Amino acid sequence: MNVAVVEAITDIVDARLNENTKLLLVEPKVSRSQARIDLFARDLYYGIRAWRLWITLGWNDIALRYRRSVLGPLWMTLSMGILVISLGFIYSQIFHTDIRTFLPYLAMGFIVWGFLSSTINESSGAFTESERIIKQIKVPFSVFVLRVVWRNFIVLMHTIILFIPIAIIFEISPHVTTLLALPGLAVLYLNLVWIGLVIAVLSTRFRDIPQIVASIMQIAIFATPVMWPVSTLGEQTLIVDINPLYHWLELVRAPLIGGVPSTSSWVSSIGSVVTGTVLAVLLLRRVSRRIVYWL
Repeated sequence: MNVAVVEAITDIVDARLNENTKLLLVEPKVSRSQARIDLFARDLYYGIRAWRLWITLGWNDIALRYRRSVLGPLWMTLSMGILVISLGFIYSQIFHTDIRTFLPYLAMGFIVWGFLSSTINESSGAFTESERIIKQIKVPFSVFVLRVVWRNFIVLMHTIILFIPIAIIFEISPHVTTLLALPGLAVLYLNLVWIGLVIAVLSTRFRDIPQIVASIMQIAIFATPVMWPVSTLGEQTLIVDINPLYHWLELVRAPLIGGVPSTSSWVSSIGSVVTGTVLAVLLLRRVSRRIVYWL
């Protein structure tokens, strides 16, 4: 186990015990309404309160991934930029679309999709890659999923820099509706947390799930308007209307390229946060005592 990770966990546990809050190992005194939340979503509740732990773990993952690298995570920004520019010129000719509107659309599509797909794929190993921590220290299981989402969010913050020169070149000026990207990103983040919990649990129990998830995501990028505009479908938009990944993607992409997400995208995405979180919490409550034995 990495020394920095051990120190982070030890410091947090010691601090909580010394402050008598008993965050991870002993339950604090709570109100009646808070007790109901604790009873229903105990693991997720304590996992969110242990934010210092999963933030430290996520930063440590990024530091280890890019250690001894000159540019670090910016390598992903460069590779993404080369891919977007190449595909932008090619696909704009295929779809007979103006490069001025298509390239920003494609760039934001790839940037947000990279965050979405990498988080979902890496969630498959959220528990297995932290096996030694889980077996040695009592930590909420949700911490390890929050760690995965957080470290991919850090990568997103590096790759989204790519959109700045594109916006300047193609004269996409900020507008009031651009601020809608912030709540859209929050909704996307919350959706990735619950789906990450579900995938992490299933992948720990059934070791074929990571391969299945990877295959589904490979197909999903072609079934989701990332590289092609929705307008090419004409009136046959059922494939995107029933695709939750499209709605999550559109909440962030549309405001940044001068559009406004549709009401159906907001309703679908917020609805999936609520129903998905309930599903994830119920699943985690049911199997939380078995996860250690599955590892």
